[in-house]
Amino acid sequence: MNTYGERLKYERLRLELTQAQLADAGGVGRHAQSCYERDITQPRADYLAAITLLGIDVLFIITGKRTLHIGTPPISEDIRCD
Repeated sequence: MNTYGERLKYERLRLELTQAQLADAGGVGRHAQSCYERDITQPRADYLAAITLLGIDVLFIITGKRTLHIGTPPISEDIRCD
């Protein structure tokens, strides 16, 4: 997943939401949602803030890196369990 649109679609499918459901939660129309997922347009901050309430990992959508939850140690390739 190289683009924000691909990651947004991945998150939507992970939560088993339709485009219409995610669009409604984000305060946009289904056509706008489709454009976001196809990398035609970029979502605004208010949309991204709204969809976090559904459990969407917005940091992942923007950067490609998952959000670490407080208390969860970071995973590093340098750490080895021997």
